[in-house]
Amino acid sequence: MARFFLVWLSLFALQVAPASAQQTKSAKQLEAELEPLTKTDLKPTFDAVVECAQRNQDAGCQAARILADKLLDKPFLTALCKDTAFTITIKAKVAAINNFDRKELLLNKATDLLQLCVKKEQEKPAAPAETGPGIKKR
Repeated sequence: MARFFLVWLSLFALQVAPASAQQTKSAKQLEAELEPLTKTDLKPTFDAVVECAQRNQDAGCQAARILADKLLDKPFLTALCKDTAFTITIKAKVAAINNFDRKELLLNKATDLLQLCVKKEQEKPAAPAETGPGIKKR
């Protein structure tokens, strides 16, 4: 009976822990998560992926994986952006042979990251065209 109670208590603690962790975030941290990303926010990730592709060293590849993994935690990124970040976390590893295909894949994913994760500027609607002499505006 005591084991059952301990198991139940530990499961209850696991269910409560994520909620309490969410509440400890400050308002500034929550606002920072909700803000759309800019190119300056994504530049370190881009640079780390490019370094991993070109130099094929553990430090650059590990930095690329960590920074791309942080992008996966952002709640309001698009699915395409998160897919690209996930691919980077999988592929950004030191390879025995740094061939052209590996470099090209990582470089393409780095440029895709900048294109897919940056908030697009909303185009302003064009001004209505001038109406002809016989047409009245409403």
